[in-house]
Amino acid sequence: MNARIHRWPVLVAGMLIAAGLHAQGDPAQGGEYYIHGIFNPTLSEARKVDVRPEPIDTILPERPVSYELLPVRFDPPARVDSIAPARLNIQSALPKLYHGFVKAGFGLYTTPIGELYYDQTRSRKNGYGIHLKHFSSNGGIDDVGPSDYSFNSAEGFYKAFLDDHEVSGTALYDRRRISYYGYPSNDSIQDVLDAIDSPDDFRKQIYNDIGFAARVRTLHLDSGRLGYTAGMEVHQYSNLTESRETNLRLAGDVHLQQGSETYGLGVLLDNNAYRGQLGADLGDFRQNGTLVGLEPRVSTRGEKYEVRIGAGIFLDALGKSTFHFFPQAYLSYSLFNDILVPYAGVDGERRRNSFRSLTRENPWLTGAPALANTSLMYDVYGGLRGSLSSKLEFDVRVSKQRQKGMPLYVRVDNAPFGDQMAVVYDRVDILDVSGSLHYHVLNELDITGRLDLLTYETQDQPEAWNLPPYRIALGATYDIRDKLVLKAEALFLGQRPALAEVVTDSLGAVLETRVQDLDGFLDLYLGAEYRYTKRLSVFLEVSNLSASKYERWFRYPVQRTLVMGGATYRF
Repeated sequence: MNARIHRWPVLVAGMLIAAGLHAQGDPAQGGEYYIHGIFNPTLSEARKVDVRPEPIDTILPERPVSYELLPVRFDPPARVDSIAPARLNIQSALPKLYHGFVKAGFGLYTTPIGELYYDQTRSRKNGYGIHLKHFSSNGGIDDVGPSDYSFNSAEGFYKAFLDDHEVSGTALYDRRRISYYGYPSNDSIQDVLDAIDSPDDFRKQIYNDIGFAARVRTLHLDSGRLGYTAGMEVHQYSNLTESRETNLRLAGDVHLQQGSETYGLGVLLDNNAYRGQLGADLGDFRQNGTLVGLEPRVSTRGEKYEVRIGAGIFLDALGKSTFHFFPQAYLSYSLFNDILVPYAGVDGERRRNSFRSLTRENPWLTGAPALANTSLMYDVYGGLRGSLSSKLEFDVRVSKQRQKGMPLYVRVDNAPFGDQMAVVYDRVDILDVSGSLHYHVLNELDITGRLDLLTYETQDQPEAWNLPPYRIALGATYDIRDKLVLKAEALFLGQRPALAEVVTDSLGAVLETRVQDLDGFLDLYLGAEYRYTKRLSVFLEVSNLSASKYERWFRYPVQRTLVMGGATYRF
């Protein structure tokens, strides 16, 4: 019964499919379909799984944790390590400064000395002060003419500190009086002077210097910013002969640092107006000129080396305009942490020789010396400097230089009274082999020594007048507990050639040049200062301890042993 019921649907489906296929075979219905085989479709019963959602709790249950310690013990061995002593750098308080300092003394040959300093002491905003000095003597040199002299000077300064700049100014007055005492004969000198009414400037000379200087420079700490220094200096210089000179000097320097390199430029403008007075009957002459200079440079510095390259470019308009170019370079390298520093370089420049600079070097010149500038054509040098210890430093150097127009000093023939001197200019080649040592122990002991071995070659002059073949300089200072200060200085110059006489014929042609060698000399100075209190001290000084009557210039001997004592006081 049930099997029959299940077959009816199958038979019905088969009849429907057959009818459809027969219909497709009819052309009107679009085609015929044939099925071969028996089709027995079955329907499987569906089985469904009943899965229902259940909530899951995210909080996990706590599990008990237990820690166990093992009974193990470690006993480290006892050991004592040595600790190096530490050096403490304790900055002491700044010492007390006093507003004023006065020095007064008196010595042989009626030689008084007086000196006064007064300033503002410490200040963050400005500073000012004055300095006055007097030093004179009646000479006391035998067998020559009157040899008295005197030096007087007064100087005042002011300095202001701005945010990034420092501005300063200085005014000065200097008066120097010397005597032309180098007479060719010592027979009845004073009788001759009394009998002849000689002009004052034939027997003595007075130099007056009135000057002013100003400067401004940057103070910012940033090295990458442009830094500069600009200064001006003016001198009105004259003498008893009525020769006059006005010198204006403007100098500046600009520098900029970029990393390890530094770029700089030096600028110079030097104008000099000079009128030399030859005498009442001879009239005067004028020499005016302007010196313009530029010195560009670039330098680099590393951990062990320093290199600097530049040039000196000058335009000189003294008499006729001339152009000058000088190479400038420097190289150094540090070995063994600055124990040894070899270095080498070349330098050159154009130098102003003024009425003031010449008479400061040799005050016994005539009343109206002729002026010419000097060219340092080259100065090629090399050396080795370093430190053998923290207390001992040294420097050994060899230099070869050529100076064109170097001033040399010679006597004037037939000087009516004092043996005055004149200046001549010549090209001089100089070879200098030198060495120096510096030994210092904190603030207690300081010793400095220098030796120069010199050779000269001249172009026109027979000799390099008054220049020594060697020079030795020694200096020492010993401070005993800031209570007793001992000083010693020694200067030893070798034999120097001097022009004694020029023999000429009736037409003025030179027949013979007679040279006289000035003896070498040792000038020894000893000084002692005892500080009775922090304010009051006494001193004793002895110059030319060997009592040698040597001549620094031809026929101009120096004083013998000069003993001077005095006291200083701070207030």
